[in-house]
Amino acid sequence: MSMHVKQENRSWFGLLLGPVVMLMIIILPAPAGLSEASWLTIGLTFWMASWWITEAVPIPVTSFLPLVVAPLLRINHINAVAVSYAHPLIFLFMGGFMLSIAMERWSLHKRIALKTMLLTGSKPSQQIAGIMLVTAFLSMWMSNTATTVMMLPIGLSIIQMTQTDEQTDAPYNKALLLSIAYAASIGGLATLIGTPPNALMAAYLNENFHIKISFARWMLVGIPLTVLLLFSTWLWLTQMFYQVDKNATRCSKVTFRLQLNELGPVKREETAVLIIFALTALAWMFRPLIAKITGLPLDDTIIAMLSASLLFACPIDRHNRRLLKWKDATKVPWGVLLLFGGGLSLAGLIKSSGLADYIALQVEALDAMPLWLMTIIVVTVIVFLTEITSNTATAAGFLPLLGPIAMSISNTPMTLVIPAAIAASCAFMMPVATPPNAIIFSSGQLRIADMAKTGLMLNLIAIFWISLLGLTLVRWVLNF
Repeated sequence: MSMHVKQENRSWFGLLLGPVVMLMIIILPAPAGLSEASWLTIGLTFWMASWWITEAVPIPVTSFLPLVVAPLLRINHINAVAVSYAHPLIFLFMGGFMLSIAMERWSLHKRIALKTMLLTGSKPSQQIAGIMLVTAFLSMWMSNTATTVMMLPIGLSIIQMTQTDEQTDAPYNKALLLSIAYAASIGGLATLIGTPPNALMAAYLNENFHIKISFARWMLVGIPLTVLLLFSTWLWLTQMFYQVDKNATRCSKVTFRLQLNELGPVKREETAVLIIFALTALAWMFRPLIAKITGLPLDDTIIAMLSASLLFACPIDRHNRRLLKWKDATKVPWGVLLLFGGGLSLAGLIKSSGLADYIALQVEALDAMPLWLMTIIVVTVIVFLTEITSNTATAAGFLPLLGPIAMSISNTPMTLVIPAAIAASCAFMMPVATPPNAIIFSSGQLRIADMAKTGLMLNLIAIFWISLLGLTLVRWVLNF
């Protein structure tokens, strides 16, 4: 009862806090150097953050705020605000979710989960290590969004198989699901195509400073960083924060084999879904090559929606049965699509209002500091800023400003540009921070507080490793 009262009080506090702060910002004049639109955007950001953290209203409802507040306060026009809710990334989510639903409908995810877990140990920490390695490897070559969408049903299936109806293990559930989100974000750091800020950084250095970073050379930086972050994350999740080996139930390989036998032989529907799944994964992985050979303007969203269409269109037998029916679409977590749309809309307002430029200028004012301290500050600011803005927008806003600053203090832009680009992909606290966080949050087994408490330490760990490697390994490998 006391916990319920505590949660209720927190909800009331959050419900009132956001609007009150917004009202104060409306009344008070904007500080010097800050535009009225930027000032109001700060209020909207605080309002949304307070409602997201306290869950004062349903999470997707908070995502409606930009549609209401921004036009009424003349921060931006309704058309400019609403366009974020139809961002191609939203449809990438949707197509990925359809693929996930098809896997679940025909139990393909369970078969994959059992096959995967037969390759790992029976200890919960070993199971999590296995799922993290698979997720990170896929994310090196595919978008972290697509990777997470693929791995979520597998993770949920593992949870179902390792728990009984009488006893559930919330710490293990949370650790496993969070490990998928975090491994998807971390794995993308290993390659230039793994996450948009990496590609943006490489393009910026090449176009503005004629510095070309090859795919292979970047991996000499990205893979060690990925390994360190993966191990640190696994250690934090399984041995320190949740201590899953002490609390969770072991599940032997015999159990996995028995459950695999219960599924029987592979069905035609499973094969069809697996073929579409594999073709989709290959198309995501080799999209640049396919686009170059065919001359088609492919992107991840087109591939995802084509795959979703095939699931509804392709007959699987003479009775014209399909892999998915439209009623299956009700299982799509539409709330998380709204959640991410709200996050993208807020990120757009931060950029269009000039707030991103203002924040970047505050960093620019610190150019007299030692390089090591400047690196830590820049990495810290970007890691926490990208919790509420898109990583691509953050990188796009900061890199052009950090390049000249780095040149003035170290004669090369790479000293700050590379750590900043990496930091933009390391947001572990908020569901809106990255697509993997949002997708995992859609499972319904996590609260924002769970992600925030776990992710705070991982943010600090990421700041440490990015800063350290940015001052050492990156300089050695890239010769500056």
